Amino acid sequence: MVVARFPTVLLIAFLSLMLSACGGSGGETSSSSSGSGSATEAEADVSTVNISGYAVKGVISEGIITAWGLEPDGSLVQLGESVRTNESGFYDLALPAGHDLIKLQLSSDGNTRMRCDAVDGCQDYGGTGTADFGEDFWPGPSLRLETMVALNGDTAQPRGHLTPLTTLSTTLFERVGASDGWAGFQQAQRQVETRFGLQAGAVGFTPVDITRELPAELALADLEAALVNSAFLGLAEQFPIEGVQGVIDAYREQLLSAGVINDEDANDLPGSDRIREHAAVHAYTLADSEVPATADTLVLAAERLFGPLDDTDNNNAEPDQAPVAGTGDNNLTAEAPDSAPEPEQDVSQEPAPEPEQDVVQEPAPEPEQDVVQEPAPEPEPVTATATLTWHAPLNREDGTSMAMGEIDQYIVRYGTQSDAEEMTNEIIVEDGQTMTYELPELGEGTWYFAMRTVDQNGLQSAWSEVANKTVTR
Repeated sequence: MVVARFPTVLLIAFLSLMLSACGGSGGETSSSSSGSGSATEAEADVSTVNISGYAVKGVISEGIITAWGLEPDGSLVQLGESVRTNESGFYDLALPAGHDLIKLQLSSDGNTRMRCDAVDGCQDYGGTGTADFGEDFWPGPSLRLETMVALNGDTAQPRGHLTPLTTLSTTLFERVGASDGWAGFQQAQRQVETRFGLQAGAVGFTPVDITRELPAELALADLEAALVNSAFLGLAEQFPIEGVQGVIDAYREQLLSAGVINDEDANDLPGSDRIREHAAVHAYTLADSEVPATADTLVLAAERLFGPLDDTDNNNAEPDQAPVAGTGDNNLTAEAPDSAPEPEQDVSQEPAPEPEQDVVQEPAPEPEQDVVQEPAPEPEPVTATATLTWHAPLNREDGTSMAMGEIDQYIVRYGTQSDAEEMTNEIIVEDGQTMTYELPELGEGTWYFAMRTVDQNGLQSAWSEVANKTVTR
């Protein structure tokens, strides 16, 4: 894949993206009056409204939250003072009333930190350091998240959560024009949800922090939205300077230019399938460490996100093995194959005939002596399909970094032997950008899978660790 890099001018145009959250306070504007020569107590002449929410693309702490009121002519005016998110990504903002639609924007500075919610770890802005899953790191000085909030008087405490998905919804809303107001923003949210395979309303849900223990009662729709938001960090390695902001800008560019996000990579920009693939990998990896009930939900979310966008079959088959931690080159996962159906059993029997009641009974016929019984039919052979997924390597074996654009192809081996050198089947995945491959017609038994990366110069990595799947009747 060619790594997408944006011109400086385009980056400046994209500075209104990203996560946000903060904790803060606001005040009231008051006036005083005098009468009969005596002062009276000041009374507030401007009412206020409180807006609160969370900023999560990985929890954002010390993010700067600013509110803007949408004027009738479409312009924006800043409302009140900016506040910062707390360590949980939460903010509380007191604003003067008077605007029906509010735009919230999160920005970052040197104090802002993001919690790493990518299962493979995260890199500081500019590559100055790395953070493990669940640790904080610096996302850089240009982080931007946005969302819209309606102040229609129906809620005492309107919520304004900021995530990559709300940011893309805001971008699409502003591109088509804000004349439709809140209904237009909700329509933009639904288009974004559809593009990433999410259930209706998922963009506006309270964001879930997947780096913490997941609640057993967590709804599937909430979990899928959290996984998709986390997946934006999975593509950050393609933007070594801009980091996760570069990923969000790549999708914003598609919305600003065409009004839609591509299903697959096009014009050096990532498609929505890349986010869904990373979200599924995150889910499979987390399932290996969660309690069974939550693990089942994670696997179900992975299968839904990884499937076709119009797929409504929520198959809840759990893989035998979560993604295998590789040697630094590949992380390979074999998705659970479908079991062959049980042969149907014919349980209907013909009723025994009633004996005839004639006065003279015929003698019973002599049994035939040469009875040849047909052998029982052989059961149909079991076959199944296994879907492999993996991570592209970030480094060569000598420790130097490796971009996806340098990958030419992958070699996949599989067989009933657990040693990669002894596996009898081999296929070539010629697309170096893909991270999935389907193997059909696997017979009954335990199958083992390994793979290696080949760069554009023909150099090969070592074999990955071996994944396995068992096909049963």
